[in-house]
Amino acid sequence: MYGTQWAALFVLSASIPPHPAVSANTSILEFTKFDLGHDFVMSNYSDHLSITQGNFSIPIWSTVPGKPFITASAGNDSFVGVNGNLAIDEVDVDACLGQNIHSIEHVPWEGAVDGGAAQISGHLLSCGAATTPYTFTLWVPANLTDRVAFYIDITQSSDQPLKKLYFSQASHAGEDFYGLGAQASFASLKNQSVPIFSREQGAGRGDEPLTSIANANGSFAGGDKFTTYTAISSYISTDGKVFYLSEKSTGYANFNFTEPRAVTVRYDSLSVDGAFGRGEDMFDAVKMLTAATGRMPALPRWVDSGAILGIQGGQDKVNRIVQQGLNISCPVAAVWLQDWVGTHSQSGPYVNVSRLWWNWENDETLYPEWDTFVQDLRSHLNVRTLSYMNVFLANVSTKPTGYVRNLYDEASALGYFVRNTTTNSTAIISSGSGLSAGIIDLTNPDLRSWFIEVLKSQVWNANISGYMSDFGEYTPVTSDTDLYDMVSDAFFAHDQYPLLWTEFQRQVITELGLQDEALVFHRSASTGSSRFMNLFWVGDQMLDWGINDGIKSVVTIMGHMGLSGYAHQHSDVGGYTDILTYLDFNITRSPELLGRWGELAAVSSPVFRTHDGNIPSVNAQFYSNSSTYGYFAYNARMFVSLAPYRRMVLETECATHGWPLSRPPVMYHTEDLQARQISYQSFYLGPDLYVAPVLDPQTFNVSVYLPGNGTFTHVWSGVVYAGGQQVTVDAPFGKPAVFIVDGARTPELETFLQFVRAENQTAISIV
Repeated sequence: MYGTQWAALFVLSASIPPHPAVSANTSILEFTKFDLGHDFVMSNYSDHLSITQGNFSIPIWSTVPGKPFITASAGNDSFVGVNGNLAIDEVDVDACLGQNIHSIEHVPWEGAVDGGAAQISGHLLSCGAATTPYTFTLWVPANLTDRVAFYIDITQSSDQPLKKLYFSQASHAGEDFYGLGAQASFASLKNQSVPIFSREQGAGRGDEPLTSIANANGSFAGGDKFTTYTAISSYISTDGKVFYLSEKSTGYANFNFTEPRAVTVRYDSLSVDGAFGRGEDMFDAVKMLTAATGRMPALPRWVDSGAILGIQGGQDKVNRIVQQGLNISCPVAAVWLQDWVGTHSQSGPYVNVSRLWWNWENDETLYPEWDTFVQDLRSHLNVRTLSYMNVFLANVSTKPTGYVRNLYDEASALGYFVRNTTTNSTAIISSGSGLSAGIIDLTNPDLRSWFIEVLKSQVWNANISGYMSDFGEYTPVTSDTDLYDMVSDAFFAHDQYPLLWTEFQRQVITELGLQDEALVFHRSASTGSSRFMNLFWVGDQMLDWGINDGIKSVVTIMGHMGLSGYAHQHSDVGGYTDILTYLDFNITRSPELLGRWGELAAVSSPVFRTHDGNIPSVNAQFYSNSSTYGYFAYNARMFVSLAPYRRMVLETECATHGWPLSRPPVMYHTEDLQARQISYQSFYLGPDLYVAPVLDPQTFNVSVYLPGNGTFTHVWSGVVYAGGQQVTVDAPFGKPAVFIVDGARTPELETFLQFVRAENQTAISIV
């Protein structure tokens, strides 16, 4: 589609030095090879560029023969929606049709391994009526010498207001792609065009009729198959390639994998930076990625000891449910009490919905003895307490049970919120009738100091062990949005915010000296967030069996997040989002779904935490009756039995290499075309276990593909299967299909195998 003007590109005699000086009047520099340093060489092959490393003949990066690798276009993209539910309309006008190269020269470059970089200069042609210059700079980072970094800069044309750039590199039809954050709907991202933007993931995300019902009011509340809380611009390919934009490049991006022989990144600015490289395999590529973006801090060891019980309703209810669990041998590590700040009732179809007061002080009605209550749970029962936090401060002036401080009023008076310049006031986020809030401005150093003191005096003053650190994806993207220290404008600040939020929370933990104790889990993330959070939670799933937004999506998200550098992940056991309508279509949680979700968490995640849902009264809860609590306790014991093995993997592989605990099969079997298309059907838990969870109702056996040519020993029956085939195994309640890989004799698996032997004849029923 584009006509590239290569104009006698790149013919260099061997006598020219590796970093030739180019005079100002040189328009075309001919070369065949250019030394980038540290064994990286860029070469010309008449109609394309290629970069190789050392003696490898396979390039780590190349352009598509005969095609431009940098283009640009005009037009303003549109972001429309309410609060965090945002729809994106990409607008492209007068795309540049050609590219030429005038020169390549060695330029000084800070942070390069030898202090210099190769800078390609030229023009983008036929951009409507305009021609505009660009530079493309390549260097080997001094601190990461196994990759090449790049910076693209396009000069704004006075004839045509270009707005965005496109950066293409060669691929091939047989290359599959994974990563780009919390992607829930696809195995490989090949043939998809994936937007990178942090927002509410939506209710349904393409599962019908849920999505259409949620979108009926025009708010985009249902989302689609690409809406996600994360804005992570990195991918791993089956060729072992790794590509990422830097955490400074926070503009809206779209990764286009729909062309058989190219990958094109569309970036909503005229400058962008990042890096690319190639590992020996996908494991090596993840190690390379996380060396740059950061590896997750260690999880506290107390999470290994049992379930984290999500409960709402006050001190007496919490004490009763905890004691019930302990009486039936349910291992309880902690309680998670999101309603510690009090609740606010909002009307909804059939029943009212309970929302939280975001004022970050304990509610005197539900938890009148909060500090003592938290300490007693820990001292008497060895049960820790987690609470809840987010980026908002709500106006609690109408809170019927009263308050000590109105943080909203304080922050408003001090100018600590994200602001709206049109109204010259706080940018208000409405969370339904009767609850309005502002977003704290994390770019303001005074806000950070003030809010740290709030957390220390009102949140961490009780002997809690962490909290859900919610939201991060709501920063407005309107032209009248203003922050204290905006990156450029609201479009760039939006996807920067999740990184600032995770960094801020880690700062608080570090100042308190709680790095080995605190568990703080997030659902929003940007490139680089991984080095600040010790646990990612995959967000708000529907309480159903759906592919795009139900239980199945959990496994798919964990696969892509793992290949995005997030080693520690978990989900709400049982899911979160109920749907109640006046259309005789309702989604609530069944005991069966709750039990199967508990099985999934037990054999996939390093943390086992429940949620009672957004409308608890209509859902089956783990404490609803003896049947649900018994099934839950069983799953919690299974989770604990895997603790030694999980901890071994976390310490020897996740911490040191950035590899995920839960791994999609393609990581081990890149040449297996069937393994490449596995999204939720199966996964590896570390290197020695292969799991096929039950993710459909009234299903008591699973058909599972066993990749590779090794062996898979079904733990419940002892039957050994050869790899490379589809097998069907029994999977009654409590017995997810788990296989030992290649007869592994890992000592840390023994407690799990003891559990299997002890419970093999246990029959679980649900009511």
